[in-house]
Amino acid sequence: MWSDDQRTRIVLEHHALQREGFDQFSVYQDRSYDTYWASGIQATSSGGRYKFHIPIPSGYPSQRPQLYVTEPHPLRAYDGRLVSSFGISHEMHTLSPDSNGYVQICHWRDGRWHAGIMLHQVFLKGIIWIEAYEQHLATGQSIAEFVRTMA
Repeated sequence: MWSDDQRTRIVLEHHALQREGFDQFSVYQDRSYDTYWASGIQATSSGGRYKFHIPIPSGYPSQRPQLYVTEPHPLRAYDGRLVSSFGISHEMHTLSPDSNGYVQICHWRDGRWHAGIMLHQVFLKGIIWIEAYEQHLATGQSIAEFVRTMA
């Protein structure tokens, strides 16, 4: 399923996370299913703790990976609604949730994704999103008010 080049890239991704200061995140392999994922826990500036999960798709690095917030679960909006209920939302910078209701953060558009983007950059987008999410909780303003869409 995975080419030698993909496996080499995935190992490099793990090392890059450590080297670039994202050592709270790691890349893992489930040998029985020959799948890979990256995950870890990030604290916000106000002390919140969020767990990210990136299932690495078989087309990686050419295929954009999905980024989910798996803890806390469920995530609620300022008004008490589930963030997952927003689905694809520019205002919340979210994409469709997974089957467990985990919020998927919009980090790169498919059309702008390329193999030069690394997992630490995806995690960085997640870190920015959770900081904006906490501002949303405090103010009621949308996440789009705090996070600009890339041009």
